[in-house]
Amino acid sequence: LSATQVLIKATLIVILASIGSRFPIYYILGDISIFLLYKVARKDFTYWPPLEGVVRLVVAGLVRVIVKFVVDFAAIIQFRNPCDLGGLYFSLNMFLPLLGLAFVLALDLAKENLSESILEFLTGLAMILGGSLIVLFGVFLLLINKEYRITFFTYETGGQMKRRLFLEGNDVMKADIITNNKAYWSPIRSKVKAWVKEGWATWEEEKPDWFTDQWKASVPEDMKPAKKKTGEIDDEDKTAEENEVEEALMVGGGEEQKGRRRSVLEVISGQKAVSSKVMPAGGIKKEIKEEEFLREMNRRGSMSM
Repeated sequence: LSATQVLIKATLIVILASIGSRFPIYYILGDISIFLLYKVARKDFTYWPPLEGVVRLVVAGLVRVIVKFVVDFAAIIQFRNPCDLGGLYFSLNMFLPLLGLAFVLALDLAKENLSESILEFLTGLAMILGGSLIVLFGVFLLLINKEYRITFFTYETGGQMKRRLFLEGNDVMKADIITNNKAYWSPIRSKVKAWVKEGWATWEEEKPDWFTDQWKASVPEDMKPAKKKTGEIDDEDKTAEENEVEEALMVGGGEEQKGRRRSVLEVISGQKAVSSKVMPAGGIKKEIKEEEFLREMNRRGSMSM
């Protein structure tokens, strides 16, 4: 299949060269331009690496041109991936040179530069190669797994494929989208953000293979859970500590209890509290400073142990 495509392409270039030395260049440049315009029109010009600005455009342009050359003269089927040529364009790309060859021969554009016998030979060769390409491609599709046939005719772009895999796939497939260019997943950014925030704590505990430092660094900061500040106490820990204080101290009731409770919370949360009113076991109010309060708490804690 690849050899047939290369022979068709080479035959077309030879005939164009016989018409004029610049015609092969015009043909190659035109062919590449059509491909690039196709990618731009489908909003699929950006390549998958997470690059930004001018670098993103330069790299995308170079990679697109290189991939097109490789497919033209090698027909590597892996490049039918939507991130490269795409299935439909890959299949059409095999037959475009055949159409160009038929067009040149039909119009006798090389009649003045090639003898009649050579033209007859090239016409016969083009018919054989064209028929062989059609047959070989048909046999190839019949022999491969059925689920892969659609990949040669899919109209899906690279971004559409990545978004589909994220919405339909498992966590491993979802995680891949973060390592791709933002242009691929910007239409579903809110869903990606929600998925990251929801699963981050679980991933920190389970440590899946894809949850690496490199992957974490590629996640935008606004998608990551908020980091705890130094000395910050969780709500659950704060509640447990409050209960411990209430059990250790005998406090009065009513409005005085609320005031004393606020003072205790101020000490626990690290805020400035000059003094707190507590009710010792004897029932006499006594003001103690923060340092004395904490020492008393430590002492009572050691006694309970």
